Amino acid sequence: MRGRVREIITGGATYGEIRDGLRNLGFQAKEDKPALAIWESSDYELFVMVHIDPETGRLRDYEVKTFEEMEGSE
Repeated sequence: MRGRVREIITGGATYGEIRDGLRNLGFQAKEDKPALAIWESSDYELFVMVHIDPETGRLRDYEVKTFEEMEGSE
């Protein structure tokens, strides 16, 4: 599933397209702002963080982590 999420995010998509793609996979938004968006899926036990550059509208950075990996980073 990580690979599918990465495809959605890095496919040159706008934030709206990323949002729609994540929703279609069953992810729920915890923070739904392009500058910092955080999505999670309890089905896949994944967190997704997306950073969009507010000036260009292009992807700045993203991370896809498991719940277990997120617990280890606290």
